[in-house]
Amino acid sequence: AAEATLAEMEANNLLVKKIQEAGGVDFTMPILLGYTGLDDRLMQQYIQDSRELWQDGTERLDSVCIGSVIGTYAGPGAVVAAFFRKGGK
Repeated sequence: AAEATLAEMEANNLLVKKIQEAGGVDFTMPILLGYTGLDDRLMQQYIQDSRELWQDGTERLDSVCIGSVIGTYAGPGAVVAAFFRKGGK
């Protein structure tokens, strides 16, 4: 697999930071990752780069291709994470 570009690594780091700022992931609740574009390469890179968020909390991460309404605004290559934060507040 190709190495992540600097921009991709910065975007992945920002998403990790935002998840941490939200209080982290409540792994007792559903988690869903999504991506825009024709393939999930950037999302798979995100999962690999942010494995410290997921590796101890879940055995698998479900994912979907984001539809055209959100995808049109986000553009190709976007990665999203839908989760419940710890503490539920």
